[in-house]
Amino acid sequence: MLLLLFLCAQWGEENLEAKFYHPRFDQQLYRAESTHEFNVLYYDLEVTLPMTQRSIQGINRISCRSLVNGLNTAVLHAYTLTIDSVHVDGTPASYSASGESLIIDLPQTYNMNDSFNIDIGYHGSWNVSYYQTGFCYYPENYTGSTEHSIAYTLGEPWDARRWMPCYDEPFDKADYGCRIAVTVPDSFIVCANGVLDGIVNNSDNTATYTWEEHYPITTYLMHFGASRFAAWSQWYQPETGDSIEIRHYVWPEDSAVSVGGFSDIPAAMALFDSLYGCYPFDRYGQDVVSPYSWGGMEHQEMTTMHRDCVYGSQGWRRVMAHELAHMWWGDMVTCIDFRDIWLNEGCATYSDANYLWYIYGYSTFLNTMASRAQSYYDEDMTNRRPLYDPPPGELFNVPYTYYKACWVMHMLRYLDDEQFFDGMAAYRDSLAYGNASTEDLKGIFSEVYGTDLTWFFDEWVYGQGYPEYEIYWYCNPSGNDYDVNVQIYQVQTNAPPVFHMPLELEFHTTGTDTTVRIPINASPQHAQFTFPDSATSLTVDPDTWLLKAYEVFYGIEEYADDKPFFNELLIARNPCRIPELTYILHQTGIVQLVLYDVTGRSCRTIYDGVAHAGEYSVRIQRLTPGIYFCRLVTPVNEEVKKVVVVK
Repeated sequence: MLLLLFLCAQWGEENLEAKFYHPRFDQQLYRAESTHEFNVLYYDLEVTLPMTQRSIQGINRISCRSLVNGLNTAVLHAYTLTIDSVHVDGTPASYSASGESLIIDLPQTYNMNDSFNIDIGYHGSWNVSYYQTGFCYYPENYTGSTEHSIAYTLGEPWDARRWMPCYDEPFDKADYGCRIAVTVPDSFIVCANGVLDGIVNNSDNTATYTWEEHYPITTYLMHFGASRFAAWSQWYQPETGDSIEIRHYVWPEDSAVSVGGFSDIPAAMALFDSLYGCYPFDRYGQDVVSPYSWGGMEHQEMTTMHRDCVYGSQGWRRVMAHELAHMWWGDMVTCIDFRDIWLNEGCATYSDANYLWYIYGYSTFLNTMASRAQSYYDEDMTNRRPLYDPPPGELFNVPYTYYKACWVMHMLRYLDDEQFFDGMAAYRDSLAYGNASTEDLKGIFSEVYGTDLTWFFDEWVYGQGYPEYEIYWYCNPSGNDYDVNVQIYQVQTNAPPVFHMPLELEFHTTGTDTTVRIPINASPQHAQFTFPDSATSLTVDPDTWLLKAYEVFYGIEEYADDKPFFNELLIARNPCRIPELTYILHQTGIVQLVLYDVTGRSCRTIYDGVAHAGEYSVRIQRLTPGIYFCRLVTPVNEEVKKVVVVK
């Protein structure tokens, strides 16, 4: 119950997808570079569901191709399943289990590019509980709101192995898709990935629904749902090409209200079509399920949604747009392994923010982005880490995997707004129906933008934290114009010392406001501008492009009238052998304390940086006897004192 409460607390109006990964004690994280000696070509799955208990019986024929010479073992995944039989090309094969691995001894040796079929008979049976993954089943009236018995599958990240033997890693998509045939009592309806190939009414009062997915698919996106569904369709008509069916499976009790609740889906498809290119599959749809511990799951061509979505609140419409966006980012282009899960979720989360802009206006977009930034800041305070390669248990950490990832895409757009969607098109075209890594995205956008973006990904994806700016500026008359001087410090800790994102500042003047973009190469970063009018204030990042924190300081305007603001430089003994200087600051600001010889040449920089209000003392050792001048420079005033050093 505590786990359930924790899960439910994670998905509110702002975060309704809220996938959750609970690591198992004996589970290993597989990497894309892990040894994998065969390639899955196709899953041909036949399952039977009694729909009276949480049990499944099935046969999975897995078509494979060897990637090596001398292949004599195939390692698949199965967890909480009972294996009844294994045949390879019709010949019985021995097998063993190790953790979640199913190790099959191939009856013969296969060489590079040889094809073979593994037929696995299996069954599984589990207790019914509220929180379920893998194969889920709930009887009618389970919670009082379960209108009809329902079964469905849920596999991200590694739970497809709970309902079918398979190679359960995202980097091995089934190249030619899958076939899912589900037999249920004939009062039930089944939906699944792809297109409905046929319905056979059997003599034992059951019916078999056969669905075929013709596109490459990874195991966590394979899915079926079965209940006493009502089905209805919307249609999206692109500017060119055939209409696309959007077919929904809901309980009959929800069918009327869902027509209004789902009304924006064709508009969302039109938006993503215009931003990312044509919808990448033949059809789309949603199956609405309950109980359901999540908000939505982007099963390929058949998204699974929580029942509450039928009412169509703004939050649920955003989630439906999010899952639709996954058809491009997550389903067509899939992260190569779960170290790169931010690619799937960051692209989809940024897409749903743009959907809100499209439907509800720019202010809604800005408010959404601001809320997501704050959620990330709050998480970062106690859990600072890179976005890439989440630690165990944090695969679907919302502030990171969704919200910071969304902001990374937004900042990538900021670097070249005009070419951002060209970069997304190149990302799509280069990796369509395959897998992508962070390095792939970096390389593609570097090529499109015409500049090496290694620094950006090192700081924002592989690095951690965000820039924390202290910005000092002042404006002085200069003839008929005004000179504005800006000094930008970055003071973040446990993070890259310098984030190189260019920073925009909007100066508000007595005439026309002016926005400047300042390249950041170091900390401090100095910039100077000349304006025809006096600058009175500034706005940092006026168009809200950056994750950041900042403070702005300007001369004496920061301080009350009854407080001293001129800063002082004092010499304790003069002449002396080792001068002792004291400088008193009445405000925080940029401070320079430099020693010059009698020719005016700088011979020692004592301090150059941001200093807070206070009193500071310093002894200057190893000076050659002679006359020196010490100069204190602050944003408010400067002072010069003569120093005489004796033997």
